[in-house]
Amino acid sequence: MSRYLAAALLLSSPLCHGSTTEDGGIAPAKRIDFFTGMNVARFEAIASAGMSFDNSNADIEHSAFETGLVLSRPFEWLGGYSLLPFLRYEATFLRPEGVPAGIPLADEDLHEIDLSLFLFKKEAGSRWLSGAWINPSLASDFQSLSGDDFFLDLAGGAGYRFSDQLVVGAGVAALNLTGDTAVFPGIGFFWTPREDLFVALYGPKFRAGWELTDAWRLGFEVRPNGGIWNIDSAAGSRNIDFRSFRLGLGSSHRIHEKIWLTYGGGITAGNALNITSNDGSRLYSNTLDDLDSGFYGFLSLGINAW
Repeated sequence: MSRYLAAALLLSSPLCHGSTTEDGGIAPAKRIDFFTGMNVARFEAIASAGMSFDNSNADIEHSAFETGLVLSRPFEWLGGYSLLPFLRYEATFLRPEGVPAGIPLADEDLHEIDLSLFLFKKEAGSRWLSGAWINPSLASDFQSLSGDDFFLDLAGGAGYRFSDQLVVGAGVAALNLTGDTAVFPGIGFFWTPREDLFVALYGPKFRAGWELTDAWRLGFEVRPNGGIWNIDSAAGSRNIDFRSFRLGLGSSHRIHEKIWLTYGGGITAGNALNITSNDGSRLYSNTLDDLDSGFYGFLSLGINAW
């Protein structure tokens, strides 16, 4: 899960999927897996290939390993808002081939550590929900560390529960407040037309799922992938900005009481890779920039919420 996806999760976390318990905590949703909610712990590996640059003969392969952990149950914080802390580490490996000489893009081993703080509030008896997301992070090749390697993202949103089957919301996210800031407004909804079906949109992420049995679920997703990392090059401090969308199918299976194995794959679209200065100026865009569509596969292990 990149920072782009975490911003969308503001509406897909317990804000939309849980209900407030008498002790102020969050009751688990009826169906919590990689398609519907936030797991207490999650491990995922993904690989994508077949992506060639439009402006050159170079191409690139991408793989990543991600692990995330909810650090505590939600607890009441300020102004009646509950706080849910989430720690995540992701290792990303970019393997380009055929890059012209003089462009500082080689095999890159990139790392990101996030401490996401989700704040959410639902008054008893009210149909309104509100929340915020604060995400300080370190994203770097770890060759050396400076202020350029630290990022800060913020998001806020609100939703309205029209019925037990439908929640609609909207929000705005500001990414990379410490550098070239990008602002993304978004809308979202979570709809369960039947007990075994759901359709959800939160920001740039769309998911639909079908619960065939208590231990087997199928789904379709469109989700952003990638990130921004600071690297050290011969020309100085630079950022690598890799963005992609995953469109694919997945199958999720219960292998223990609260442990689910999920796998799937599909195509990548809207792919782009840029080297930028810290103020966001694109460098070498005549050679890099847009990438052709490719394909991907993933495997994940999730431990359900309490």
